[in-house]
Amino acid sequence: MAANASTPRSGSPATNPQGPLPAMIQLSRPYLTPNQIWTLEQKVAHTNGSRDQQLKFQAFSVILATGSYLRFPIRTMGTAMILFQRFYLFNSMQDFPSTLDTAHACLFVASKTEDTLKKLKEILIASYYIKHPSGPDISMDSPIIEDQRRRLISLERHVLETVSFDFRVRHPQPYIIKFAKRLRYPMPLAETAWQIALDSYRTLVPLKSTPHAIALGCLYIAASLLEVTLSDIKPEQFCVRQREFENVVLELLEFYIDWLPQTTLFARYTDPGKFMSMRIELNKRLGKYTEPRAPGARLKLRDYTMGDKGTVRYVLNWERERIEREIDMH
Repeated sequence: MAANASTPRSGSPATNPQGPLPAMIQLSRPYLTPNQIWTLEQKVAHTNGSRDQQLKFQAFSVILATGSYLRFPIRTMGTAMILFQRFYLFNSMQDFPSTLDTAHACLFVASKTEDTLKKLKEILIASYYIKHPSGPDISMDSPIIEDQRRRLISLERHVLETVSFDFRVRHPQPYIIKFAKRLRYPMPLAETAWQIALDSYRTLVPLKSTPHAIALGCLYIAASLLEVTLSDIKPEQFCVRQREFENVVLELLEFYIDWLPQTTLFARYTDPGKFMSMRIELNKRLGKYTEPRAPGARLKLRDYTMGDKGTVRYVLNWERERIEREIDMH
């Protein structure tokens, strides 16, 4: 997929006497390593990290409320939250301060990705009625809605470029159902794991781990919360590395300890001490191993002017990227 910001008109004289502008290749990265995420966070971070996190939670609430109003399935709202998380890893909140606009743009892109398409104006009107339940009424022809629509159309392009036009998103919920049946877990445990999977969208876990690894982690935490005695989960039987499984569990527990009131489980579990005890117990089993932190290779914030410098090719496969770079070198 390519986007050219400067294509001369047919028959017009060449504007570049030195030849065509160079093509730039942007490789999609469906998953990022912890080190890569840490590197990006250092680049976008500024002084008020706690405020930024609160703004993200507000955006997630808008996505969930608007998506529920429009009767979107969970996968659409989950995809929107993943897009939102990825967007603010590669773009600074100082450059895109309106997190609510970004939330609406991500929900619009997610509705296309998950084949649950709604018009952008429908999303904006739904959000308006959620914010103003007592009115006044508003129509699709309203100048307010039209002004927002124009802003979000531009923002949609930034979201698409950030994800490199890669619409491959998978979710842990189908794996929770399959694994629970395979392991003969009781229904209440699977339902709790489902709620934990919803909370995982509020973290960076879906950008680091595969959906089946997240599903196993959610089942493990659910079993601990319900104090259900189960045989030990063996991740290798489900094509999940042990260390990846443990990282998912630890990161989700850390999230509940720090931000429990912002989660779905808060309606049932109000004491973060329960999650802290689970983390301490797991840490005893893991020993003192810590993930080494080194700068993520070849990762940088998105360059908004990249399209002005020539043709940008968005490549989904790393092997294709390698071949094209070798061709360019020759």
